[in-house]
Amino acid sequence: MKTTRALFLLLNILLVTTMNTTPLTAEELAPHLHKAILDNGLTVLVRETPGTRVAAVEIWVKAGSVYENAEEAGITHFIEHMIFKGTETRGPGELAGAIERVGGRINAYTSYENTVYHATLSAAHWDMALEVLAEAVMHSVFDPVEVEREIKVVLEEVAMRYDRPNIMMFQELMAAAYNRHPYRLPVIGNEETIRGFTRDKILAYMKNHYYPRNMMVVVAGDVAGPEVIARAAEIMGNMAAADRQADSLPMEPVQDEARFFALEAEIMQPQMAIAIPISKFKDPDTPVLDVLSEIAGRGETSRLYRKLRDEKQLVYGINAMAFTPKDPGIFKISAVLDGGNMLQAFEAALAELFRFKHFSVTDEELKRAKRRLESEFVFNLERVEGQARVLGSFEMMTGDPREERYLDKIRAVTAEEIKSAARKYFSRETATVGFLVPRGSGFAPDRETIEAAIARADAAAIQSDSEALLPDTYLTRVHRFRLENGVTLLVREDDTVPTVGIRAVFPGGMRAETPGTNGAFSYISDLLPKGTRKMTANEFAEEVADMAGEITGFNGKNTFGIKADFLARFFSEGLTLVRDVLREPAFDPMEAEKIRPELLSQLKQQEDSLTSLAFQEFYRQLFDGHPYGLNSIGSEDAIKSFTAEALESIYFTHAKPENLVLTVSGDVKAEEAREVAASLFGDWEPAKKGTATDIEEDILPPAPLREEKVREITRDKEQVHLVIGFMGAALNDNDRFVLDVLDTILSGQSGRLFSGMRDKQSLAYSLSSFAFFGLDTGALGIYIGTSPEKKQQAIESAWQELETLRTEPVEKEEIERAKNILIGEYELAMQTHSAQALELGLN
Repeated sequence: MKTTRALFLLLNILLVTTMNTTPLTAEELAPHLHKAILDNGLTVLVRETPGTRVAAVEIWVKAGSVYENAEEAGITHFIEHMIFKGTETRGPGELAGAIERVGGRINAYTSYENTVYHATLSAAHWDMALEVLAEAVMHSVFDPVEVEREIKVVLEEVAMRYDRPNIMMFQELMAAAYNRHPYRLPVIGNEETIRGFTRDKILAYMKNHYYPRNMMVVVAGDVAGPEVIARAAEIMGNMAAADRQADSLPMEPVQDEARFFALEAEIMQPQMAIAIPISKFKDPDTPVLDVLSEIAGRGETSRLYRKLRDEKQLVYGINAMAFTPKDPGIFKISAVLDGGNMLQAFEAALAELFRFKHFSVTDEELKRAKRRLESEFVFNLERVEGQARVLGSFEMMTGDPREERYLDKIRAVTAEEIKSAARKYFSRETATVGFLVPRGSGFAPDRETIEAAIARADAAAIQSDSEALLPDTYLTRVHRFRLENGVTLLVREDDTVPTVGIRAVFPGGMRAETPGTNGAFSYISDLLPKGTRKMTANEFAEEVADMAGEITGFNGKNTFGIKADFLARFFSEGLTLVRDVLREPAFDPMEAEKIRPELLSQLKQQEDSLTSLAFQEFYRQLFDGHPYGLNSIGSEDAIKSFTAEALESIYFTHAKPENLVLTVSGDVKAEEAREVAASLFGDWEPAKKGTATDIEEDILPPAPLREEKVREITRDKEQVHLVIGFMGAALNDNDRFVLDVLDTILSGQSGRLFSGMRDKQSLAYSLSSFAFFGLDTGALGIYIGTSPEKKQQAIESAWQELETLRTEPVEKEEIERAKNILIGEYELAMQTHSAQALELGLN
């Protein structure tokens, strides 16, 4: 009897335990997609991706800046900063360290409506990641000392944003476009409220927002759905349920007149932005507006790009997007341009937008836009973190995580629906326009001038106008072929996603430049895809866009070439376009003249970015006399002097079949890819020995440093940007791998720099180490972004960290953590066919 009673009690205990962790509802919404709601209201979503070997684990909280009161402004973002600063059982850095030790990545972000804590790592450790994230969310201690330290860090982040023109412009635009809704306020908060944050305020806010019905666990990867749901129930099923009313937000009143702002700052490159109120995400108009924004301002085939950049040359770059959050959003246009073109560019952009009200889009535009949106979705799903983000976003926005329903709505959009949506939302009264200009330039138009331009735009709108399968490779099923003319072809077969990445790689880039030709390969990489001898730039762009693909040039320190990405069904046609642009590029003088001011604009933007400026000067000083010390964009004099003919000569000096490595990764068969490549490239004649294009480049490494070099650049800015560095190793040096590990020991949230200089001393907001490995030499060092008053202390602390590495052995556990991080990051980086193709080609 005693045994029976004991067994009965044990069964009772087990039954109670099981009941406490059993989901209230659980279903498989689609093959490999599971959704469960636990008894306490917590939602669990799981996307199974068998065979991928990686997983993304995320905890979503419906807590964003829009739910804060005036005294709490920025507290959601601040909690995100604090969440990994220690729990009841782990100290600062230990939560991140647990993930990084197994080669994973851990981070968090805050948006207007949600806070997301996420980790991406090997699928073998997904349950540990869930434990770590749950512990952080449920049991963070918010040590008052750590709170005070992090307040200083976040205040530095606030100050740094005033040094970033794009962020300044966006925040000013949101403040002008919204009068009442909290979208008008920056997510980061303001200095006054941040200084007032305490542990008690944090706990009070979390009590109101961090409860199960307001939270969600999302896991995507090589996992089993029921197992994840059960484990989530074990870990988080005991969180107390809460029955709180949903937060109500103020509704934005209807805008009845145009708004205008001008912002002056210490910048060199002016910007323009336009905002018009539109729908929220759940509105039936949202898919229509997404297609409309694609046609209006996404890519080189868009109307705004062609009209304002190509035809009128009023802007260096322009794009449009439909921002549709949970509440009504905005249709946003942004452009980079010369100050003297602001009024014309604004008027032309608004006229193009208003034309959607009067004229139907073409069938070609509609098909192209739908394909590109679908392609963007498909490529985003290559990575598990992309899948998790899509699942979480759709569930939070609509209560249904199935993104394919959204794609069905995109496919169903008609030309008449686009015209109807434009008539509904686009009007003279609802436009908000802003200009960011150099201080004292006088570029910004006044209100009266703007109102007249809006009227003219409205009126103008009604006018129409295997050689062998390689063994023992990390990336499986890689084949290498050598064509008779010397072209090396590498093909990786992978049919998991119907996409294909193509890369054409030549030796060249910065290493092949001199001070007199500095910028040639930047120029060539931009000009190369701008048409062929048989197609204009616009015709070529249309050919690419009609296949929902992308072809761009690239250049680096040692190489240059072409990047191409297509849906797999367009592989042959896509590779044909790659052939055309490599063998018969147009080098059109008119297109060259369009690109020249854009490169010069990039140089100005480089001057505006203190981080870029610091690194550029560091490399110039370190590699004095070697091409690696040249400007990554180019020199102003060289860019101004290049002709299309000169660029073409430089290109064909390096672009020869015997130099070409052509790589293909994706849903293709190796032998079929070889046949297509041979038919397209096999008759390309190699250079004859002794001709001008038969060159061998032999570049000596730079002379070693004999003494310390110190260079200071003074700017009237809020922050100090420091680079401390040294000559490093070349790609073929064995030390390269040691330095990679050393760099990783210093880096990351659990690395020495973050732990010693930020967590313990609050000396900097931005901290990182870096290692660069070139063909002739390399570099390694530390980057620090800090406030002026902490400059000297930050430098001294950095030197202390480096001296410790020089004099004291590194612990075995720290070395293993670094190795795991490097391996884990490599695994995560190699998820897409694009990344695989480039990695194969460069290697």
